[in-house]
Amino acid sequence: MAHHVQECHWSVPTLLMPRPYWLSAWDEPWSCWNDRDIKVLPSTEGCQNCPLFRERAIPHRADGAIPPKGAMRLRQL
Repeated sequence: MAHHVQECHWSVPTLLMPRPYWLSAWDEPWSCWNDRDIKVLPSTEGCQNCPLFRERAIPHRADGAIPPKGAMRLRQL
């Protein structure tokens, strides 16, 4: 079964990683922060058959996404 980087528990957008990792975000947008090591990913092809793959409990999402026209936006308290 093929896995995707966006669905993996260990995947982190490289831009959100601590320094110096985030400096690689332009060329390597995803990082793998698993129990064994931290590495930036030059390609996400290795994620498809990764033995460390673990399903993400909460999917990545874009906070502050633009709602469709006419939709009401609720404020968080």
